[in-house]
Amino acid sequence: MKQLTSASTINELAPPDKHSLLFFSASWCAPCLAMKPVLEAVSDQMGKRINTIKIDVDASRKEALNYGIRNVPTVILIKNNEIISQQVGGMPALELTQWLEQYI
Repeated sequence: MKQLTSASTINELAPPDKHSLLFFSASWCAPCLAMKPVLEAVSDQMGKRINTIKIDVDASRKEALNYGIRNVPTVILIKNNEIISQQVGGMPALELTQWLEQYI
């Protein structure tokens, strides 16, 4: 899982020809903390089929605003810099995997 930093942008971390899962979260958010190991497991399971990027909404306010993030955790699936689908709130690994599989 990649981490968006002040020195990087989503466009740099998300290859245009590959699906990327953007994980918007915050360090103070309990559901976000619970979702992190789920996301890591699903990301490992899906291997090279998906690129996962973790984005802290407090450290990357501009990116959060660009994607219209109002609640965390939020996951957004993109490809070619276009939003394919998004989900708000925590979810178990099986539900996240099934959601991703319908688009990848």
